[in-house]
Amino acid sequence: MKAVFPILLALATLALVATSARAQRNSDEELDTVVEAFLDRYFDFYPTAAMRAGLHDYDGRLGDRSAAAIEAYLADIDVFEERLLAVAQEELSPDQQVDRVVILRQIDRDQFWLEELATWRNNPRYYAGQMDLTLLLLLDYAPLEKRMVSIVERLEQFPSLVAAARANIDNPPRPFIETALITYRGLPNFLEKDLVTALASVDDPELQQRFRRAIQQAAAALSDYAYELQMRLGTPPFGEYAMGAESYRRMNSHLSAVDLPLDQLKSIGEEELARLQNLAYELALEITGDVENPNRDEVVLAAFDAIGLDQPAPDEIVSSAADVIGDLRTFVDETAIGTVLPGDVEVRAIPPFRRTNFAYIFIPGPFETAATTGFYFIQPVEENWSDAVKTEFLTRNNDWAILNTSGHEAYPGHYHHYNHINRAPTRAQQLLTAYVTTEGWAHYGEEMSWRQGLGGGGPRLGLAVVQDALLRVVRYLTSIGLHTEGMSVETAEEMFHRVAYQDSVNARQQALRGTYDPEYLNYTLGKLMILRLRDDARAGAEARGEPFDLKAFHDDFMSRGAPPVPWVGRRMLNDPEWHPFR
Repeated sequence: MKAVFPILLALATLALVATSARAQRNSDEELDTVVEAFLDRYFDFYPTAAMRAGLHDYDGRLGDRSAAAIEAYLADIDVFEERLLAVAQEELSPDQQVDRVVILRQIDRDQFWLEELATWRNNPRYYAGQMDLTLLLLLDYAPLEKRMVSIVERLEQFPSLVAAARANIDNPPRPFIETALITYRGLPNFLEKDLVTALASVDDPELQQRFRRAIQQAAAALSDYAYELQMRLGTPPFGEYAMGAESYRRMNSHLSAVDLPLDQLKSIGEEELARLQNLAYELALEITGDVENPNRDEVVLAAFDAIGLDQPAPDEIVSSAADVIGDLRTFVDETAIGTVLPGDVEVRAIPPFRRTNFAYIFIPGPFETAATTGFYFIQPVEENWSDAVKTEFLTRNNDWAILNTSGHEAYPGHYHHYNHINRAPTRAQQLLTAYVTTEGWAHYGEEMSWRQGLGGGGPRLGLAVVQDALLRVVRYLTSIGLHTEGMSVETAEEMFHRVAYQDSVNARQQALRGTYDPEYLNYTLGKLMILRLRDDARAGAEARGEPFDLKAFHDDFMSRGAPPVPWVGRRMLNDPEWHPFR
């Protein structure tokens, strides 16, 4: 009889294993069904995101932004949230666990911005997000004539998008109007001049006639709305841009996976500011040799003046950025910072209607098969600027600053990172990325590259790295100030000018950006989290008696898509409780 019990126990164990396997299989299948259904709905609402991902069936579509369409989308994602929460996390495979959380995070993101803050009711610029035709024009994934058809189809929807903005926007904050005007004033000129020139070679009279008609209607709608916004700019009262302390904390908790009291969050930023200011002074002493001057700020400013003399000619700022891309790629490869994947980067001047930041990059999406070139856009010198503004701009955006910015945008920054993200194991992980991780990585790469020897590891590039880091940490602190402490735009602008040493053009741009993009604290926040993760990974390797491999760490980090850094860290360290600010 005793022999029966082991047999029964073994059978019971097998039954449990089989039941568990069936449960996981059922959960996996349910999760896959929800993921695909969610992505279909997501692309239906954000068709321009689908196009950027390389799904060209969406090329000619703009999302419906009527109040009814937005409210219907919010109702639908509530249902998806319920279905995802009903799937037991522990019964999923590791990749599906990540899929579940990245989709839940995207739902949180849409609920936060569209429902809680209702940005579609207070920010006119929200509607301009779908009006950029740059990628359809530049990505050579199909003949120009075919892409022109999609451009025309989109242009024909511009008046409806503008009508939705008119109907939905109510009492916008003044900074939102000011930034929206840059786009709505600039777009008609781009459509009527640059776009017409770019498509003039298409030999199809019927399509060209349809194109001209669509441009005329789109430009008229945009110009009329710009006029209305200009009139609104002179008629207070204005809405409030500050989201308040509770919403601000939820933003960080939901979207960055870091739930900290605001005083602790601010203290972290202040500590980083102090570190950077000390580093700036140390580098400035190396550059100037002025050890006898007791005024640290004067020494730093003198060093900035010194590196500012190394500047491109006014008409060469774009070409100077293009010249360093190959060197950066080689540096990343030869110094074993990370595995360099195939692909190219082309540098262009930012179109006038998008000149609200110094630089940005467009990167082909994970489903793009024909076009692999990334487009890195940089702010040129404007002809209508005064000589004083031009001088200030070129001094700030000198050769060293351009090298660092290009590293942020291309190698080892965004282009390099997204080439790896595009190869993540699932569609959800490839598509749904976290601001704190993508911008945190690109910012992390700046000082890391310099310390690994970029620019000879010398103090001039080091000071340019620190200046950009000061810009990001001032973003961090002004984001908190603008949204939770009653800071004015003018005070933020002065802080960018005085503490981050920004020129007048960029200081104003950055202060305004903080009102509608409070998440721009994520550059510094993400960088600090990645540094802590690297320290913990190094400590773990040393505890095991193993050498720390920086390249392997970077490749591992980039291979996991770009969910919030804490989620990446928990998987890399196999520690479900890992937190970057313990």
